[in-house]
Amino acid sequence: MTTPAPTPHQPITRGEPLRESVYARIVELIASGHVTPGAPLTEASLSRTLDVSRTPVREALLRLQAEGVVDSALARGFMVKPLTARECGELYPVLGALEALALRSVTQPLPHELMDRLTCRLAELERCDDPVRRRELDTLHHDVLVGLSGNQYLTTLTGQLRNNLSRYEIAYMHHTPERAHTDTEHREILAALATGDGNLAATLTERHWKAGMERVLTWLA
Repeated sequence: MTTPAPTPHQPITRGEPLRESVYARIVELIASGHVTPGAPLTEASLSRTLDVSRTPVREALLRLQAEGVVDSALARGFMVKPLTARECGELYPVLGALEALALRSVTQPLPHELMDRLTCRLAELERCDDPVRRRELDTLHHDVLVGLSGNQYLTTLTGQLRNNLSRYEIAYMHHTPERAHTDTEHREILAALATGDGNLAATLTERHWKAGMERVLTWLA
Protein backbone atom coordinates (compact mmCIF):
# COMPACT_ATOMS: atom_id res chain seq x y z
CA MET A 1 0.00 0.00 0.00
CA THR A 2 1.32 3.46 -0.92
CA THR A 3 1.68 5.89 1.97
CA PRO A 4 -0.39 9.05 1.30
CA ALA A 5 1.61 12.22 0.77
CA PRO A 6 1.41 14.67 3.68
CA THR A 7 -1.09 17.49 3.24
CA PRO A 8 0.14 21.11 3.30
CA HIS A 9 -1.36 21.71 6.76
CA GLN A 10 0.13 18.68 8.49
CA PRO A 11 3.06 19.29 10.86
CA ILE A 12 6.41 18.15 9.54
CA THR A 13 7.57 14.93 11.18
CA ARG A 14 11.04 14.61 12.60
CA GLY A 15 11.87 11.94 10.00
CA GLU A 16 11.56 14.40 7.10
CA PRO A 17 14.53 16.44 5.78
CA LEU A 18 13.65 19.80 7.35
CA ARG A 19 14.66 22.49 4.86
CA GLU A 20 13.35 20.72 1.76
CA SER A 21 10.19 19.59 3.54
CA VAL A 22 9.32 23.11 4.72
CA TYR A 23 9.96 24.48 1.23
CA ALA A 24 7.87 21.73 -0.41
CA ARG A 25 4.99 22.19 2.03
CA ILE A 26 4.83 25.97 1.42
CA VAL A 27 4.98 25.38 -2.34
CA GLU A 28 2.04 22.98 -2.01
CA LEU A 29 0.05 25.51 0.04
CA ILE A 30 0.38 27.91 -2.90
CA ALA A 31 0.03 25.34 -5.69
CA SER A 32 -3.12 23.84 -4.16
CA GLY A 33 -4.79 27.22 -3.77
CA HIS A 34 -4.83 27.11 0.04
CA VAL A 35 -2.92 30.40 -0.08
CA THR A 36 -4.14 32.55 -2.96
CA PRO A 37 -2.29 35.19 -5.01
CA GLY A 38 -1.95 38.40 -3.00
CA ALA A 39 -2.40 36.62 0.35
CA PRO A 40 0.16 37.07 3.16
CA LEU A 41 2.56 34.34 4.24
CA THR A 42 3.76 34.96 7.79
CA GLU A 43 6.69 33.17 9.37
CA ALA A 44 4.88 32.86 12.69
CA SER A 45 1.76 31.24 11.23
CA LEU A 46 3.70 28.85 9.01
CA SER A 47 6.04 27.81 11.80
CA ARG A 48 3.02 26.97 14.00
CA THR A 49 1.26 25.08 11.23
CA LEU A 50 4.31 23.02 10.30
CA ASP A 51 5.56 22.72 13.90
CA VAL A 52 9.04 23.99 13.08
CA SER A 53 11.13 26.99 14.08
CA ARG A 54 11.00 30.21 12.06
CA THR A 55 14.49 29.73 10.60
CA PRO A 56 13.65 27.05 7.97
CA VAL A 57 10.39 28.86 7.20
CA ARG A 58 12.24 32.10 6.49
CA GLU A 59 14.81 30.24 4.39
CA ALA A 60 12.01 28.70 2.32
CA LEU A 61 10.27 32.06 1.85
CA LEU A 62 13.52 33.72 0.77
CA ARG A 63 14.08 30.90 -1.70
CA LEU A 64 10.58 31.36 -3.10
CA GLN A 65 11.20 35.10 -3.33
CA ALA A 66 14.35 34.43 -5.38
CA GLU A 67 12.31 32.14 -7.64
CA GLY A 68 9.68 34.87 -8.13
CA VAL A 69 6.80 33.12 -6.36
CA VAL A 70 6.48 35.49 -3.38
CA ASP A 71 7.22 39.15 -2.69
CA SER A 72 8.39 40.78 0.49
CA ALA A 73 7.98 44.30 1.81
CA LEU A 74 9.74 45.96 4.71
CA ALA A 75 7.75 45.46 7.94
CA ARG A 76 4.96 43.66 6.08
CA GLY A 77 6.52 40.24 5.59
CA PHE A 78 5.87 38.02 2.59
CA MET A 79 2.92 37.58 0.29
CA VAL A 80 2.13 35.38 -2.69
CA LYS A 81 2.68 37.41 -5.85
CA PRO A 82 -0.53 38.55 -7.54
CA LEU A 83 -1.40 37.28 -11.02
CA THR A 84 -0.49 39.61 -13.87
CA ALA A 85 -0.81 39.35 -17.63
CA ARG A 86 2.79 40.45 -18.07
CA GLU A 87 4.23 37.72 -15.86
CA CYS A 88 1.96 35.10 -17.44
CA GLY A 89 3.15 36.17 -20.90
CA GLU A 90 6.78 35.87 -19.82
CA LEU A 91 6.66 32.58 -17.88
CA TYR A 92 4.69 30.31 -20.19
CA PRO A 93 6.94 30.65 -23.30
CA VAL A 94 10.07 30.00 -21.23
CA LEU A 95 8.63 26.81 -19.75
CA GLY A 96 7.45 25.71 -23.19
CA ALA A 97 10.90 26.28 -24.68
CA LEU A 98 12.66 24.37 -21.90
CA GLU A 99 10.29 21.42 -22.09
CA ALA A 100 10.64 21.38 -25.89
CA LEU A 101 14.42 21.32 -25.47
CA ALA A 102 14.07 18.25 -23.25
CA LEU A 103 11.85 16.42 -25.74
CA ARG A 104 14.15 17.04 -28.70
CA SER A 105 16.54 14.58 -27.07
CA VAL A 106 14.02 11.76 -27.70
CA THR A 107 15.10 9.83 -30.81
CA GLN A 108 13.61 6.39 -30.13
CA PRO A 109 10.06 5.25 -29.36
CA LEU A 110 9.38 5.23 -25.63
CA PRO A 111 9.46 1.81 -23.93
CA HIS A 112 6.05 0.10 -23.78
CA GLU A 113 6.03 0.09 -19.99
CA LEU A 114 6.62 3.85 -19.84
CA MET A 115 4.01 4.48 -22.56
CA ASP A 116 1.47 2.44 -20.61
CA ARG A 117 2.23 4.41 -17.44
CA LEU A 118 1.92 7.77 -19.20
CA THR A 119 -1.26 6.72 -21.00
CA CYS A 120 -2.85 5.60 -17.73
CA ARG A 121 -1.92 8.87 -16.07
CA LEU A 122 -3.45 10.90 -18.90
CA ALA A 123 -6.62 8.81 -18.63
CA GLU A 124 -6.80 9.55 -14.91
CA LEU A 125 -6.15 13.23 -15.64
CA GLU A 126 -8.98 13.32 -18.16
CA ARG A 127 -11.41 11.76 -15.66
CA CYS A 128 -10.40 14.06 -12.81
CA ASP A 129 -12.73 16.90 -11.81
CA ASP A 130 -10.79 18.14 -8.77
CA PRO A 131 -8.56 21.11 -9.74
CA VAL A 132 -5.93 20.37 -7.08
CA ARG A 133 -5.55 16.72 -8.05
CA ARG A 134 -5.69 17.61 -11.74
CA ARG A 135 -2.81 20.07 -11.36
CA GLU A 136 -0.86 17.46 -9.43
CA LEU A 137 -1.36 14.82 -12.14
CA ASP A 138 -0.49 17.33 -14.86
CA THR A 139 2.73 18.25 -13.04
CA LEU A 140 3.71 14.60 -12.60
CA HIS A 141 3.12 13.96 -16.30
CA HIS A 142 5.21 16.90 -17.46
CA ASP A 143 7.96 16.04 -14.97
CA VAL A 144 8.33 12.63 -16.61
CA LEU A 145 8.55 14.22 -20.06
CA VAL A 146 11.29 16.61 -18.98
CA GLY A 147 13.07 13.72 -17.25
CA LEU A 148 13.43 11.95 -20.61
CA SER A 149 16.30 14.30 -21.35
CA GLY A 150 18.35 13.11 -18.38
CA ASN A 151 19.38 16.75 -17.91
CA GLN A 152 19.26 17.69 -14.22
CA TYR A 153 19.55 21.42 -14.95
CA LEU A 154 16.45 21.28 -17.14
CA THR A 155 14.62 19.32 -14.45
CA THR A 156 15.51 21.91 -11.80
CA LEU A 157 14.66 24.94 -13.95
CA THR A 158 11.33 23.57 -15.15
CA GLY A 159 10.45 22.59 -11.58
CA GLN A 160 11.02 26.14 -10.39
CA LEU A 161 8.96 27.55 -13.24
CA ARG A 162 6.14 25.11 -12.54
CA ASN A 163 6.12 26.25 -8.90
CA ASN A 164 5.65 29.79 -10.13
CA LEU A 165 3.05 28.95 -12.76
CA SER A 166 1.05 26.87 -10.26
CA ARG A 167 -0.49 30.15 -9.03
CA TYR A 168 -1.97 30.68 -12.48
CA GLU A 169 -2.86 27.03 -13.15
CA ILE A 170 -4.79 26.40 -9.95
CA ALA A 171 -6.65 29.73 -10.08
CA TYR A 172 -7.59 29.17 -13.73
CA MET A 173 -8.75 25.60 -13.10
CA HIS A 174 -10.90 26.64 -10.15
CA HIS A 175 -12.73 29.19 -12.29
CA THR A 176 -12.67 27.50 -15.71
CA PRO A 177 -13.45 23.76 -15.69
CA GLU A 178 -13.20 23.37 -19.50
CA ARG A 179 -10.16 21.22 -20.37
CA ALA A 180 -10.87 19.32 -23.60
CA HIS A 181 -8.24 21.26 -25.55
CA THR A 182 -5.56 20.52 -22.95
CA ASP A 183 -6.37 16.81 -22.89
CA THR A 184 -6.17 16.60 -26.69
CA GLU A 185 -2.81 18.39 -26.71
CA HIS A 186 -1.41 15.94 -24.15
CA ARG A 187 -2.49 12.99 -26.28
CA GLU A 188 -0.90 14.44 -29.43
CA ILE A 189 2.44 14.97 -27.68
CA LEU A 190 2.40 11.43 -26.29
CA ALA A 191 1.57 10.01 -29.74
CA ALA A 192 4.66 11.73 -31.18
CA LEU A 193 6.81 10.32 -28.39
CA ALA A 194 5.41 6.84 -29.02
CA THR A 195 7.02 6.93 -32.47
CA GLY A 196 10.27 8.46 -31.21
CA ASP A 197 9.66 11.78 -32.99
CA GLY A 198 11.11 14.12 -30.39
CA ASN A 199 11.15 17.09 -32.78
CA LEU A 200 7.41 16.83 -33.41
CA ALA A 201 6.77 16.34 -29.68
CA ALA A 202 8.82 19.48 -28.99
CA THR A 203 6.86 21.53 -31.53
CA LEU A 204 3.55 20.31 -30.11
CA THR A 205 4.75 21.05 -26.58
CA GLU A 206 5.56 24.67 -27.40
CA ARG A 207 2.11 25.00 -29.00
CA HIS A 208 0.58 23.41 -25.91
CA TRP A 209 2.13 25.93 -23.54
CA LYS A 210 1.34 28.83 -25.88
CA ALA A 211 -2.31 27.75 -26.06
CA GLY A 212 -2.40 27.41 -22.27
CA MET A 213 -0.96 30.88 -21.91
CA GLU A 214 -3.57 32.34 -24.26
CA ARG A 215 -6.40 30.67 -22.35
CA VAL A 216 -5.12 32.03 -19.04
CA LEU A 217 -4.56 35.52 -20.50
CA THR A 218 -8.12 35.55 -21.83
CA TRP A 219 -9.39 34.56 -18.38
CA LEU A 220 -7.24 37.21 -16.65
CA ALA A 221 -8.62 39.87 -18.98
